[in-house]
Amino acid sequence: MEITYTEAVILYCLKQLKGERTIFSLYHLYQGKKSSQTIQDAHLYHLTPFFQAFPFISREGLARQIERMEKKSLLDKKSSEHFILTTTGDLKLGEYFQANTLPPKYLDGWRHHHLTALFWERLSILVQVCSNLVYQKKSFIPIQNKLETLDWVKAFIKKRQEGRMGLSSTLFYELLNCFQRDKTIDPSILVLRLTGHDRIGLTSGQAAELLGMDHTRYQLEFLNILHFLIGTVSDEAVEFPLLNALIPEAEKPVPFTLSTEKTFQLLNRGYTVEQISRIRNLKRSTIEDHIVEIALHIKNFDLAAYVPKNKEKRILEAAKETSAKKLKLIREYAEDASYFEIRLVLARNGDQKWN
Repeated sequence: MEITYTEAVILYCLKQLKGERTIFSLYHLYQGKKSSQTIQDAHLYHLTPFFQAFPFISREGLARQIERMEKKSLLDKKSSEHFILTTTGDLKLGEYFQANTLPPKYLDGWRHHHLTALFWERLSILVQVCSNLVYQKKSFIPIQNKLETLDWVKAFIKKRQEGRMGLSSTLFYELLNCFQRDKTIDPSILVLRLTGHDRIGLTSGQAAELLGMDHTRYQLEFLNILHFLIGTVSDEAVEFPLLNALIPEAEKPVPFTLSTEKTFQLLNRGYTVEQISRIRNLKRSTIEDHIVEIALHIKNFDLAAYVPKNKEKRILEAAKETSAKKLKLIREYAEDASYFEIRLVLARNGDQKWN
């Protein structure tokens, strides 16, 4: 029995979770839910590449997929919403890894999710405009219909000095040069989606069918290429000035959720957790969620005001001893630690591999 790409992705993610989170924590991860719990889980379980990877998935669809995998003896139900891999599931996943890479090399949903859609909109409409300008065709139906994207492209082209042929050549050679940085990248995954003069780009479903991929694989490979482009041109802006201009936010960090941003501003003004809770009329636990999210974003965020150094050390030792991120288990080893303190320490040290 061979497993599908979709099954491999779910098995991989559930193996990371170790039965410590529900299957619907994956649903929130795939959707890119901006909650403190989802953000923290993505880091703790090393699943950040998959953040907002499948915004089209439904809770029901995921549940049905899990049910089918259970019937195939790939998963074992520990409770109504908790599943772990069976021996068969673990074996099949291992076999899959012998011939496939998962997650794809450049997939980084957490780092790039707030830039990906905008970059693709700008790139696809710019390619279409340049193609039609080269053929001196001024009237065409734009592939993107967002007014702000169309206005941006018009303003962008007006600022360029090289003319339509120069602009098109620069765009082509920058894309070519970028793709040549890694021969394992298949540009056709993206190129098939592009629209130009007398050529309509394929839908994701059509491109997947043409390339012989299931929808899940095509989605991840497409995002992988976009994240490769964003990462490369952001890191080498001098080499790729035109492409870099499509992502002016390239240096902007992943944004806080709006509510966390307000808490962060108050923390910077010296307010305590209790004071912020009163000012914002929010529960203390909500403010603590915000602080955990802040610790995930800002690596030099000082934990000393919330967790004494000796307690932080004991929490880390407990996490290593249990090889788990389940708060209750860790607290059994570090009894005087609160759940907030444990979450905060795990947030700071979530990139460590303890097992």
